[in-house]
Amino acid sequence: MRQLFSCNKRHGGKCGLGILLILLLPPAACGAALQVAVASNFRTTLEQLAPDFNRGQAEDIKVSSGSSGMLYAQIVHGAPFDVFLSADSSYPRRLEQDGLAVHRRTYARGILVLVYQPELAELAQSGAGAILSRPGLSLAIANPRLAPYGIAAQQVLERLGSTPSPLLRGANISQAYQMWSSGGADAALIARSQAQPPWLDLPREWYGDIQQQAVLLRRTPNLSKARDFLQWLLSPAIQAAIAGAGFNPGVNTHE
Repeated sequence: MRQLFSCNKRHGGKCGLGILLILLLPPAACGAALQVAVASNFRTTLEQLAPDFNRGQAEDIKVSSGSSGMLYAQIVHGAPFDVFLSADSSYPRRLEQDGLAVHRRTYARGILVLVYQPELAELAQSGAGAILSRPGLSLAIANPRLAPYGIAAQQVLERLGSTPSPLLRGANISQAYQMWSSGGADAALIARSQAQPPWLDLPREWYGDIQQQAVLLRRTPNLSKARDFLQWLLSPAIQAAIAGAGFNPGVNTHE
């Protein structure tokens, strides 16, 4: 360390000035972009909202997306994320319990809907149950082992006693949507935030509460910026925008 900061007499003035300038730089100038791991169902919404936080500086947030389970595994194995926006509460809670995360908050509550191919439009008039009980229905859902919306979809099927065949499982909710939108499935249970009309809303009691929670990772070198991001995400204006994007708003409390 002595050699790193030593300056000879010839360059002492310039060296001292350089160190002073570094010390005077604001944190944002020295810090890297915020690395945000976000569940695939919330990625588009975050990207649409991000300019408000960035204030025109697109490099302030860098987004990595996937199923909540996949992102959780990456974090446990050392992925350099600063913030994790899960599609549920279980993965953030586990990170918190393991001492890897802090400041767990609910930023949104998910809504599950049923989308269907045009040839099922007449049957759709009888409701989601009629489509989901149709013999030979091919249905796309997110994998319940990796994605909270997949767990919710499985709860719907269990409640109805329905066993679609084939039942197609995407690694995340976005893949389930792609299976349906490409014509590979008759219907899909997906996040309302991803759906294009027409869709069918499901009775709220058909699946459990989808609390989408955020945590800050303890190893982040950008803790101040990460806290600002979480505060921004939970602000009334952004919560209203999240509700308009197809979610129920979150709750600004530790749950």
